[in-house]
Amino acid sequence: MPCAWPPRLVPSPVRWALAAALTATLGACGPQPGDFGRPRPNVVNDEIMPAVGNVAARQRGEPVSGYSFTDAERELRQLGYALIMPTHPRDGWNQYWAELRRTRIGDPVRFDPDPRGYGHTLMREDYRSSRSRFIRMVDDMRADRSRIEPFCAKAVEVANADRIREGAIGYIADLSSVEIRSARDRIAENRMIIGWVRHGLNQHVAAYRRALNTQLVATPDQEAVLAERELAGLEADIQRMNVICAGGAVRGTVGVEQASPGYYPTTPRPLVVK
Repeated sequence: MPCAWPPRLVPSPVRWALAAALTATLGACGPQPGDFGRPRPNVVNDEIMPAVGNVAARQRGEPVSGYSFTDAERELRQLGYALIMPTHPRDGWNQYWAELRRTRIGDPVRFDPDPRGYGHTLMREDYRSSRSRFIRMVDDMRADRSRIEPFCAKAVEVANADRIREGAIGYIADLSSVEIRSARDRIAENRMIIGWVRHGLNQHVAAYRRALNTQLVATPDQEAVLAERELAGLEADIQRMNVICAGGAVRGTVGVEQASPGYYPTTPRPLVVK
């Protein structure tokens, strides 16, 4: 019996969303990266895919706010994006998966990159010295570590704004149910970002570990000791994220950074189209 695509077990809106997203993603192939490692701004990346992602996120039972992003919320997502992207800019296939996660077309904690991609990309590059691959790994791990504190600082700023938002809900009497719901959905979205980034960093660690083990067998070198130390430091930084992102930004997250199915009822019609 021929297999229909998209699968009929998936709700119709999601099937069309996935088909549109696949077309959009393939159509976006090839542009040079812009800020934060993302493809350069265009209508596909910045309008079509996020709109499709909102549909898919609602179908998964996740919060989807109708409000536009504040400047700080947008910066939080940009800073976080650099921490969930594949660690090597030439790891093209995993770049596509990262875009699906960023736009929420794919489940942010299930659309994981292949941990072998980073090591395979390193192996394909022609380095004059065998130790250069270890040096490249160290540089990439240091870059990840350097991004954690700026991300967490922005997360604290967003969390403080969310406290104001939450307080306003309590004392402004004439807010509609849709306005209240959109505000609470945005608070939930902002809290989930922290978890998504932590999850993405753990995927980076898995990729570094796989690449380091491969290079230890293929081209052993003393530089591997420095790479091992840097990897241990990155793992420690990830463990400290709840402290580094202090100020309430990581409190109250749902599960492993994701709501359980049906946790959020269907979100009302958005107030503002993002």
